[in-house]
Amino acid sequence: MTAPPSIVVFDPARSGNALAARIAARARANRPSDKIVGVTCANFPNLAVGTHTDCHLTINGVKTAVRATFTGRSGHYVLARIKP
Repeated sequence: MTAPPSIVVFDPARSGNALAARIAARARANRPSDKIVGVTCANFPNLAVGTHTDCHLTINGVKTAVRATFTGRSGHYVLARIKP
């Protein structure tokens, strides 16, 4: 038996925290050996297609900036590294 999918309630004032938690959990699930700390994302007002927010995280001691761009499905996003 599999667990039901988790539902994230969207709150614009705390949206960055919810997204940061999802990014950290997904990264740990995909690569459990990686050490991911300090994930933060800017709050965003809505989940409209094509909107984005920037996030910062540390992976194995290396600080990284990524942009989460929301796609056509509700709450779905793609991450792209922001080059300095």
